[in-house]
Amino acid sequence: MVDLPLLEMVHSADAAAKVVRFALAGLREIETLDNDLSPEDPIELDRSTASMLRGMYEQWASESERLLERVALMEREIGATIQGAQELRDGIGRTRARLSISLDDMAEGLRDAAEGRTVPMEEVKRELRLRAGRAGK
Repeated sequence: MVDLPLLEMVHSADAAAKVVRFALAGLREIETLDNDLSPEDPIELDRSTASMLRGMYEQWASESERLLERVALMEREIGATIQGAQELRDGIGRTRARLSISLDDMAEGLRDAAEGRTVPMEEVKRELRLRAGRAGK
């Protein structure tokens, strides 16, 4: 995880980019751990492991959001983009989207899939096309 006082001491775009890369490496490590700890059968949700990983994602996202605020300020000050800043924004967005799904909802979705209560992708696509057509009129 990124120590924010470290970023406060950074005064160059290159150094800030290194701190951003460090934060992104942290997300990749959590994602790797998530993949390594996932059961072979995704229906077998281990709530304690999922909860622990969720906490790691939450901590990373919170710290990275504060980092991104500092990076955005620095970008405005120097009038340039910090390398990796957009990737960090994307990572935060993906992580927050992941965290928006509760463990209960995840478990319910896995049960539905295991019991065959799913909607075929073609049906979803067809419905989205119909809605898009109605919205365009």
